[in-house]
Amino acid sequence: PAGEGWHQDTDVLDTWFSSGLWPFSTLGWPEQSESLAKFYPNSVLVTGYDILFFWVARMMMFGLYAMDGTPPFHTIALHGMVRDQFGKKMSKSFGNAVNPLDWMDKYGS
Repeated sequence: PAGEGWHQDTDVLDTWFSSGLWPFSTLGWPEQSESLAKFYPNSVLVTGYDILFFWVARMMMFGLYAMDGTPPFHTIALHGMVRDQFGKKMSKSFGNAVNPLDWMDKYGS
């Protein structure tokens, strides 16, 4: 909220924007580090389809731009989502997730 006592932090990037930089920024970029040479590009990203346009597309675009046209991953594998009885994605924040420890106790792991 606006008002007295509030100010915007000047050292914060948008979450999806900054996470798009992850494949190379965590490896020492913009320096040509040993880690960057060894681990970029990576081979496979396995992720849920729900973040395809929020995160995966940004990682691809930023990687192509910042790493001279080299994408961060050669293969992107999308997996399914666990949903509740109403077809809604199961999530702790939605309050519809099950406790995996309970299920492991009941059915085994």
